[in-house]
Amino acid sequence: MAAAITMPTVNRVQNNMMAYGAGLVSGIGYNVISSITGSGLIGGAVSSAVAGAMVEGVLGQMISVNAGFALGQRGMGALGMGNLLGGLGGTRTTPANGRNVIPTI
Repeated sequence: MAAAITMPTVNRVQNNMMAYGAGLVSGIGYNVISSITGSGLIGGAVSSAVAGAMVEGVLGQMISVNAGFALGQRGMGALGMGNLLGGLGGTRTTPANGRNVIPTI
């Protein structure tokens, strides 16, 4: 079911700004913790758990879910597990063989 589109109220804008601020602070916390634990599978899990714990309630859980989803979205190759799963992580490629080029049409 699609959400109803309504006029923004001051209360809704305030709530969303507070959620944005909580996400911003949690993101900074995630970066600080991940600089200590690393960004692999275990380090990413610890970092997202700590970042989510910085915010109470469902919003903290959503922050942890988003951090875990982002790590999983990058693929198994980005988890630092090498070829543990037989190449399921794919290969890391760079466009134009690593050279910085401007694509032309």
